This record gives sequence, structure tokens and C-alpha cells, in this order.
Amino acid sequence: MSVLATVALLLAGLTPAVAGSGHGQASDRATPSERGFTGEHRFAIVPTYWSGTAPAPLDTGEVTAKIAETSSYYSAMSGGRMSASLNFLSGWLKISLTSTEAKTCDQGAIRDAVRKVVGSAGLRDHLIVYLNHESACHFTDLENVGLTDKGDGYTITNGVLTSDVFNRVISINAGATSTGSLDCVSGTGAVPLSPSCAYRDQTDPWDPTSGRPYGSLGMPMADTLERLGLIAAADYPEVATGENTTQTIGPLTATSGQRGFWFDDDGYRYHVDYRVPAGQDAWIDDHTWTSGAVTYADPGGGVIVHRQLLGTPLGERQLVDFHPDAVRADTQRHPGLEPGETYTAPDNAWSLAVTAATSDAATVSLSFPVLSKVLRWSGADRFATSAMISAKNFAPGVPVVYIASGRVYTDALSGAPVAGKTSGPVLLVDTDAIPDVVKAELRRLSPGAIVILGGPATISTGVESQLAAYTPGGVRRWSGADRFATSAVISENSYNPGVGTAYIASGRVFTDALSGAPVAGKTGGPVLLVDTNSLPGVIAAELRRLRPGRIVVLGGPATISDAVFAELKTYARQAERWAGADRFTTSVAITHKSYNPGVATLYIASGRVYTDALSGAPVAGMTAGPVLLVDTTSIPSAVGAEIAYLRPQRIVIFGGPATVSTGVQAQLAGFLP
Repeated sequence: MSVLATVALLLAGLTPAVAGSGHGQASDRATPSERGFTGEHRFAIVPTYWSGTAPAPLDTGEVTAKIAETSSYYSAMSGGRMSASLNFLSGWLKISLTSTEAKTCDQGAIRDAVRKVVGSAGLRDHLIVYLNHESACHFTDLENVGLTDKGDGYTITNGVLTSDVFNRVISINAGATSTGSLDCVSGTGAVPLSPSCAYRDQTDPWDPTSGRPYGSLGMPMADTLERLGLIAAADYPEVATGENTTQTIGPLTATSGQRGFWFDDDGYRYHVDYRVPAGQDAWIDDHTWTSGAVTYADPGGGVIVHRQLLGTPLGERQLVDFHPDAVRADTQRHPGLEPGETYTAPDNAWSLAVTAATSDAATVSLSFPVLSKVLRWSGADRFATSAMISAKNFAPGVPVVYIASGRVYTDALSGAPVAGKTSGPVLLVDTDAIPDVVKAELRRLSPGAIVILGGPATISTGVESQLAAYTPGGVRRWSGADRFATSAVISENSYNPGVGTAYIASGRVFTDALSGAPVAGKTGGPVLLVDTNSLPGVIAAELRRLRPGRIVVLGGPATISDAVFAELKTYARQAERWAGADRFTTSVAITHKSYNPGVATLYIASGRVYTDALSGAPVAGMTAGPVLLVDTTSIPSAVGAEIAYLRPQRIVIFGGPATVSTGVQAQLAGFLP
């Protein structure tokens, strides 16, 4: 049967009668989103070339035997929940490439040419394009991490079709990146981690995404197991960075319970799991290795840590060797931590201690010697963060809860000082839905009343109706025709004439009001929004009603023009502008004029992302604490000087490491006593 004829059968949903098939029609297969990664994995292999005559056909029996090895491994380690088979091995497919594409081994061009003939997802689990030792292609096998946009797995391999390749295909197509080893030095000495590390790919002693350096395969690491669907996410949980914890984890060969945990720190993810010589890992203690006067199992087990660079896509998973020597070798080593051993990362960022270990479980203490000095209030997203900040600061039975949009910032900026003044939390919702974490917090708070900040365009009437179920006191909405009118309505409903100070912020940028809102909350003054080059009529009217003794403009002329400032001066006996050269120095100008040294709590927010601070600003106002803005990965020098001046007793970060990094968190710890 010709290549095109068999491909036509595939596209028609039929299975060609070749060795390794016999698994029913493609229409019997579930879609990728339905099937997950447990069950049968089928390989569709398309040998491909672009010049000369077709090479000799691949040996179907040999390929089938290699896949059988992979099937045996995955079946054994999964308790029979996974298997592998050959769905289709075609004859050689000749494709057309330009001379440049051929000379550069253009992988995209090769993939697209094969796809034009073979088609897309739905007929296979894993498509493998096999090349015949093409000299222009400087790789052995390259797997797509996760499923492709066609819904199948994809791999291109150059002259190699071993069981190791098939092992990697299954795990990496499931989203697990490849694993290897780190060799790090400090000066001339070998250390587990340092700024000077070399990475050796596919040298992990155990995981199937590696290259089997010991000749045997162990259990996949917990991250791989979770991605394959063999353990639940709850059995491989995230640990909050900066919060000291003790975790009890079962070995990777366990059939139930927690199998590890992970945490993020300063741009890396650390995967922690536990190995014992049992089941698929029974071989790991068969040999020994001596370092100095200590003899270890080679490679043995213990508590294992892999480091992974964060980003899109995630980087390779890098094995940290806790017993390094000067020799870089794939064997003769013992990477894991044993009972009684402790490791502390550079700069005291984190520390692991194995306090106890048996064949059934290991007790692991994770601490953050530096980071734990600085608190972080954050959740999985902006909504969860608002719920978490509320839970840490408000007891059940609050008189009022303020509801603001998690998609736009303007309404919450005027509402924050009101919430601080009345000791009510601000919770964020989506335009047309109340996130589950917010619902749970509303049930816990059992508020006397609920106030929505903003109109139906930002928080729908449907959400308004749902909110009524969480309070006996009814739901009110404070809103106007636009962001400026809404800030006027919020002020009118919250402040009487004769306020001491009215704070004026831009309705176009969020940064100045984030530091200003806590000051307004502390001093009992409203935050009113204006446009860059105009004073809206509704704001002018509200200022006439308020008759403030003083007006403070938050931010420089780029956000609120001098012309608007001049007009504002006519509404109070005194007017001044608090501003710096940028958003960070403006936050310094605001706090420096409002707080004395020795503050109880300093709050830190991102100067790039507004959402986390929207719920934090009322707490800062309520507790008389300043909010300073930092960059994602650095503390501007002016902000650092202001922190030193304020001499805080405690520092709290609003939001997660994606908005304020753990590196910044570590720097902040240096300002604490």
C-alpha cells in the first residue's frame, strides 16, 4: 500500500492493517481534552526525507519491540493505567523543502510539509516524524512540550527510535519538560547551587524524560506523575513562598497520599519528592558510591529536588545534587537528602531539612530564613488575593463589604479610603460572575450590607442579584455615568461638607492613587478622580459641596496638568501637589509627607499591576500604614531610601511573585530589625 493510500485511510478514520495496529477505528478514540494521558498511547510514525531516493524501510518488528518496552515500563509504574502501542508506521514520505530550509533543517517547514499529507489530530496520540540521520539536523529527538494546537503530541527525531525516545514522547507530550543534572561550583569547590552552574540534559538518574544513565528507569518525578494524571494536584501541592512549613510526603511508589510539593523562588520552581528502593525504584540501592569517608547508595533515593526556570515555556527540570564532587559524571553520585541532613540555598533564600524518613514517608521542613521576615498576601489570581487579604484582616459580621471590579481599577480607587474609614473590606468580582473564592469569603464575613462600586458595565446586574444572598441588609450600588461621576457619587455618599483634605488623583492612571488612598483613609478624606487636562463638572460640583480645607493633587503634570491644578486651587484655601519624577518617586513623595519614622506596618505594591493593591489599600488606611510602589524585580533607589527612613516594624507585600518577585522580597527583609 502506498504512503498516500495509507494516509488516505487514516484521514478517513480507518486503521491500516499493519503490524502494531489492531486497536479499532479512530472514531472510537476520545478527543485529547477528554482522554487525558492515562490509558493507551498510540504512535503514528512517518519516516520523512527530502532529497535522493528513499532509504530502506524501517523494521516494523524492531520498532514494535521498542514500543513494547515503553509499554511495559508505563504499565508497571502506573499500576496498569497506561500502555503504548504502534498505531501506524508508514513507508518513506518525500517532502519538498527549499534549499535554505534543507540546509538549516527548518523544523517548522518539515512539520508543515508532513502535516499537509498526514493531517491533524483525532487519529493518533503521538505523531513522530523520523529523519534518516540528516547531517543538517543537529539533534537526536525533539518533543513538543504538551499537546500541539492540532490536539496531538508531536516529535521529530533524527536517526533514533529507541524505547528512551518513546518514553520521553509520552511524558513530554503530556507537558513534562526533560530532566537533567546541575553541576554547580563556588570558587573551585562543587556545591549544590550557586550562580555558576552547568546543565547536562537527559542525565537524571530516574525519570523517563531522561536518558537512563543507570540503564534502569525509576518512577517519574511527582511533577511528571501529576501531568500524566496518575496523581491528583492535591497530592502534589504548591507551598506558599515565604511561609515556613513542614510537609509529610510518601515515596513516589506509594499508591495514595501526598507524593511531594513545589514552591517558587526568585524566578525558579523547585520540585520536591521522595524516593525509596521499592517497586519501580527497587534498583536504586544496588550499587554504592563513596564521597570522602561516607558511602552512599548509587544513585539511591532520599528527598529529591529539581529546579526549573519559570517562564513561557517552562525550562528543563534540573536535578540538584546535595552531595556533589568535582567529577561531572552521569553515575557515581547520590543527589538526594538523607534523614538528618539540611541544605540552605544561597543568600538564605530557603532551607530544607529532612527531620525523619522511613520506607513509608519522609518529614521535610521547608523554611525561608530571609523571606519569612516579610509577609506576602496573595492568592492564585486577583480575586483570590482580594479574598485572602480580607480573610487576614476582617472578622465575621463586618458592617459593610465593598465590591469592586477586578477588571478596571477606577471605582476601587475612590472606594478604598471609604472602606478604610468604615473598616470594611474590598472584594473583587468579575464583570458577570462572582468567583468561588469570593463567594466563600462573603459567606464567612456575613456582612451587614454590601455596596457595589461602579455601574452595570463593570459589575453586571446579574452579579448584583447574586450578591443579595450574602447579606440581610441589601445591596446598594454607588455609580455614575463614568469613572469621574462614580468617584463623585462615592464621595457624596461617604463624606460630609467641611472635610479637612480632598485628594485628587488621575482617572487615567492608577499608580498615584494606590499610595494616596491609604493616606486618604487615614485622614478621613475622599479621593476624587479628574482627567489629565480637564476638571469634570461632576467633580467641581462635589468639591463645592465638600468645601475642603485643603486639596492635595497626587501625581505630576503628566497625569494632572498644571491648568487643572490651577482650577482646583479655587475650591480650597490651600492646595499642593505631591509628586515625583515617576510613579515610584511619587509614592515616596506621598508617604514622606504623611508618615513619620517607626511605622508599625509598611505595605508594598507593584507599580506595574494594580489589582493586588485594590483590596490592600483599605487595610493600609485602616491600620495607618503607608503603601510604597516597587518594580517587579527591583526596589528603586528612592523607594529604598524611604523604607530606611520609615523604619517599619513589619512589611507586607500585596500580590504574588509574578508582580513583586521573591528577590525583592529578600531585599525588603534587609530593612527590618
